Amino acid sequence: MSADDESTTFMDRVAHDDGDAAEQKPASAYGLYLGWGAALLLAVILAVVAVWQVNERVYTPEAAAEHYWEALNQGAGREALGFLSSAPEFDQVTVDHVLLDGDALQRSAELVEGAQIGGDEDMAEVSFIVGSENYRTPLPTVLAGTTWGFFDDWRVAPSAITWFEVEVPGAPQGGIGQVQVNGAPVNLDEETARLSAFVPSAVELSVDSQWLVGSAEHVVVHPPQDQDSAERVTLDLEASEAAVELLHTEIQEFFDGCSEEQVLMPAGCPVGVTTNHQVNASTIDWQFPDPEDVTLSFDAEGWQISYESLIAEVSYEARHYHTGEQLTETEQVPFDLDVRVGASGEDLIITVAGRDAAPAEPAGW
Repeated sequence: MSADDESTTFMDRVAHDDGDAAEQKPASAYGLYLGWGAALLLAVILAVVAVWQVNERVYTPEAAAEHYWEALNQGAGREALGFLSSAPEFDQVTVDHVLLDGDALQRSAELVEGAQIGGDEDMAEVSFIVGSENYRTPLPTVLAGTTWGFFDDWRVAPSAITWFEVEVPGAPQGGIGQVQVNGAPVNLDEETARLSAFVPSAVELSVDSQWLVGSAEHVVVHPPQDQDSAERVTLDLEASEAAVELLHTEIQEFFDGCSEEQVLMPAGCPVGVTTNHQVNASTIDWQFPDPEDVTLSFDAEGWQISYESLIAEVSYEARHYHTGEQLTETEQVPFDLDVRVGASGEDLIITVAGRDAAPAEPAGW
């Protein structure tokens, strides 16, 4: 083969190789683009799955309820309010907000034990214990929008703040103007207080004055549909030990005054006897019942005095009006008391008097 032939063959081979390379180049680029497209599609799918999982696990009604409860558990009422979709409105109702923040809210959190948050795609639920009782209450949530256009923004519904009414029967008659709510004072309107509260809340109500005491407990659950109506909690008052002691002291002083009069008809006293015998006045001795037989109570009408029966006993020595025989006489005399109890400022005023009673039949008749 000549040099020209070899040269021609070589050039033909080179030209052929260049043609193959030109044909393979578009095919390689297409494969590269296809790979990048598949990778991008997979990334998008993974991102969508990730968003979905985050939405399902993080941005849920249950998660919103957990954040809300964590704030309540720390006594951070202002922070808890931030997890609500909006502030509630109580139409035509004036309420005290002492339970929504501070020590009163912290006390509520201390009383609520074993709180557990559950729920589904639309509603959260709180189960908890107060004292020895188990409670369960729904916690409504609402979808307020989205964050970054991807994640659901769940908020606690405004009905998570409700209100209830405390009634203290007879408070004005007893001079009571405040009630303690989880240790914080709240003024009464006559005998009523209205209190707003988070759901759930545990509330200790008490009155601990010098003369009247009372307590009640309330657990706030199940916010009502009608925010203009509310549960009513009654706190009944009763006489304090100091008031009862003062009553018995006043009665004892009244009895002592009657006993000091060594006569058969002591002046200003609800007892008396007559006799035809000649009485030795120095021997006259009146004995009255135990003042503790008289009880003091309090209700919606005010202070109440009660007792079953009161009987005094008088004994004396006398000379028989006919025979001159020496006698020792003992008689029992039923009687009634007129006891008035009332408050004057911070003082308890008690007056004791006797009700008119017919004298006993003369001895010896």
